Amino acid sequence: MPFFNRSRRGFSLIEMMVVIAIVGVIAGISGPPIFRYINSNRLQTDADRLGADLQYARTLSISTSTILRFTSTQAGYQLTDPITGTIIRDKVFENGMQLAADQTADFFPWGMADATVFNISNNTGAMTVNLLPTGIVEVN
Repeated sequence: MPFFNRSRRGFSLIEMMVVIAIVGVIAGISGPPIFRYINSNRLQTDADRLGADLQYARTLSISTSTILRFTSTQAGYQLTDPITGTIIRDKVFENGMQLAADQTADFFPWGMADATVFNISNNTGAMTVNLLPTGIVEVN
């Protein structure tokens, strides 16, 4: 009786190496598009968050009847009360995200705001967040 039974034979080393090589090639081909997708999604998410924080600033300014200041740098932005200096909201960008320029926009209790265009970008592209004089925010 032979030691190895034909029906219980496994994979050879060559077969396993071929399978590992195929998986490696597929991973190498699909890796860059996945990372571009992730960075593109991060850009959209941060642009939407910037727009939501601008809308929040307008709403808070109206509800509290105070002027609020939205100040941005390339690394992030802050929403503050310019009279007391209190920081209401603070965001620091991560993963290569940045704004094109340092800008300031004031929100007024009657719903208006300083018209400002925020250009947010990372290594996959750029998006524009428009703050209109009416205080309405558009994310493009």
